[in-house]
Formats: sequence, structure tokens, C-alpha cells
Amino acid sequence: MDSRTASVGHGFTDGCYLKNDTYNGAATLVSFHLLRYALFTIMLIIVGPFVFRVVAAFFDLERDFKSIVDHFDDVTGGLMYTYILFTLGNYAHTFGWVTAVFYFVGLLVYSALTWLPFMGVDIPRWRSWSKEAWLVNSAGLVLVLVGAGFHIRWASQTGILQWYLPLFVLATASVWSPVFVKWLQHYCIDNCPDGLGIERRTRWAALAIIIPRSGAIRRKYQAEEENQLAVLRERAEQYAAARATSATQQSGGSDNDGDDDSYRPLAMAVGAVPVTTQRSSTAGSAMLNANNSHSTSRLNMPNEPAAQPRAITLTHAQKQEMIERKLRSRHYVNAKAGGPLPLYRYQLHLHHWQIFYILAFFTRFDEFASRACAGLVLGIFTHGHAAFGLDPLMERKGEPV
Repeated sequence: MDSRTASVGHGFTDGCYLKNDTYNGAATLVSFHLLRYALFTIMLIIVGPFVFRVVAAFFDLERDFKSIVDHFDDVTGGLMYTYILFTLGNYAHTFGWVTAVFYFVGLLVYSALTWLPFMGVDIPRWRSWSKEAWLVNSAGLVLVLVGAGFHIRWASQTGILQWYLPLFVLATASVWSPVFVKWLQHYCIDNCPDGLGIERRTRWAALAIIIPRSGAIRRKYQAEEENQLAVLRERAEQYAAARATSATQQSGGSDNDGDDDSYRPLAMAVGAVPVTTQRSSTAGSAMLNANNSHSTSRLNMPNEPAAQPRAITLTHAQKQEMIERKLRSRHYVNAKAGGPLPLYRYQLHLHHWQIFYILAFFTRFDEFASRACAGLVLGIFTHGHAAFGLDPLMERKGEPV
């Protein structure tokens, strides 16, 4: 067992760049160095992918066609992945010429392996692999396991084994947890055709609050309407009385009510009353008709407010019916109104860029072999995203169900 110990006062969960760290950052979870980060990022998302695309074009290696937008997406996605990898993978301390050299070795050697006819395979279809493909992939697995054994030994010497192995299991959760997510997705398709229950319950709670308020607002509007009708009726009576008085005072000479100013202000006052309901509009029309009919001295008065039906709070059954009707009106942008939800079944497709990206977090030791392994896994990771993009682990299968 190595007698060296980590710096006093700095544990594995401390985040900093330690110049005098005994294990050159291996015992520090988070570290950063601006210049090394810039070189690391340029190598992984610009130089490496460019070299691969040139070599792949020269030898016509297997790859996806990529437009300018696709390359831009690779760069923006790569910025996120490389930053996380650099800060948590201790590359602030270990990145150097050894990692850079073996990076291009890993990138070019893996590209050459994919050039072999029997290596045009992927992990989901492992049952159909040829013997040669099994031999090459098995040899690669043995090399990975041997490298893992050395790294576990170095983690034990550094005193971080109690963190190293649990964090490795946590990192691989991005590979094994989708198995459960896929099962849950298919379970929801078979048992929850209306989508996740939490959204439906949340919307139901909102409607349960809003709909009773709507009833109160209707009662408020009805009270305002009743007040308007009362004012309108009072002014209409005054208008009718003034018109009758004017007709009495006239001695049969002029029958032109338009020249009589005794009730004109009242007519203007009636017209100034805001009318917001059908009943109010009916009353206003009745008064205007009376104004044009000079032979009558009385107006058709609006109905008594007490005679109008009063808006009441919705019953429980009415409220539930309204809630259910509104719940069926889903405002999903990616779903047709009244149509099924876009629920897809998925299949798992583990990509080599995902495997070697995870491994790159754990080649964090100040050893030549560890730095060389870091370069190799980073090169294979670059091949994956440069050739095919950062494809997801879960792929849609078929059309929406």
C-alpha cells in the first residue's frame, strides 16, 4: 500500500484546483484550469471531429451525413459534455501530451476497426454478430476490465475507493435506468391513455377553484344589471311623466316633441346609462320607440328586477360535468384536438460514445497508464459523436400508439 496521503484539509468532495495535491487532483472531485480546459475542449469538439471527417471521407468510412446545422448541434452539445467531463474527471491536473497522443490513437484505431466488414454491427443486435465480431469485441472488453482493475487499485492507494466505486455505479445509471423508464413508458401507454395522471389531477384542481369563482362573477354581473335596470326604470318613469306634462301644456298647436326641451335632458340621461345586458337593451329600445311615438304618454317599462331569475352556484353534478368537459379539451401543441396523445413505444440502443464517455470520468489518476487510457476512451467517444452524433439511448419505435 502506498504510504502517501491526500493533502490535509482537502477531501474528495472539496472543489478546487490543488497545485500541491499529493495525488495530483485524484482525491478532489471538482477541479478546473482555464487554459487546459480550452485546449481540452478544442481537441474534443473541433480538432478531433475534423480529423475524423477528413479521414472518413478519404477512406469512405461509415458515418452519417451531417449538414452545417448538424455540426453546430454537435459543437453546442459537446460544450456541455466536455465541461462536465473536464471538471469532474480531474483533467485539470492530468490532461497533457500523453492524453492528447493516445486520443488520436484511439480515434484512428477505432475508425480503422469499423472499416472491417464484420465490424459493421451495433450492440442491440449482438445475437447476430459474426465470430470475428465477437472476437474483436470480447478482446476490447478484456482490455477495459484489465484497465478497470488497475484503476481500482490506484483508487485504493489514493484512499478514495469508498467514493470511486459508488460513483461509478451512479454514473452507469444513465445506462441501466432507461430499462425501468422504458417499462414505465409502456405501462403508461397501456394503462394511462390520457397521459400522466399528475397533469390531469393538477388541471382538475385548477378547474375546481376557477369554476366556483365563475359562479360568483355571474352573480356579481347580475347585481350590476339589476342596479342598472332600477336606474333605467326610474329615469324612464321621469321621462314619461315629463312627456305627459309637455303634451298637456301644448294647446293642440305643435305636435313636435323634438322641439320640447322639457324632457330632452331626461332622454339624454336615459341614453347615458350603460347597458350591458339584453334586458337593458330591450328597455332602452322601448324608450326610444316611445320618444318617436308622440301619441302616447306612457312608456313600456323594463321588467322588475325581482322578476328575473337569479344566478345560483353550480350544483356538484353541474360542476363535475363542466370540469370533465374542460379536461377533454387538452391544449397540447403536439397533439391534435380530440385526437390521441403522441405516445410512442421505445427501444434501447446503447451507443459506444455513451459507454466511453462514462469511462472517461474515472481515468483520473496521475499515472502514465491512466493518462493513456483517458486518451483512448476520449478518442472512441469522439468517434461516436463525430460519426453519428450524440444519439439518445432510447429510440422511438414505430408510430404513436
